[in-house]
Amino acid sequence: MTGTERAEEMQTTCEAVEMHLVQALTRCESDAVSAHLQAALQHCRDLLLTPLVECPVCGRVGLPERIQMHECQAVSRNE
Repeated sequence: MTGTERAEEMQTTCEAVEMHLVQALTRCESDAVSAHLQAALQHCRDLLLTPLVECPVCGRVGLPERIQMHECQAVSRNE
């Protein structure tokens, strides 16, 4: 296992995506592609700021808008 593989194992998916987007930006020669990469990087960083919430009924954890509309099985976590 290389040092790079060990570092990647400790990253979250969002951190890995951010790293790859930043590396792509440093190599990008097109203004149009650079604009798209910068927008993608900003969206990735915005994701990191969204707190996860827990469904009070079933205990499922996720983004607030997804928990709000998920099909809760209404099974108590204590059963």
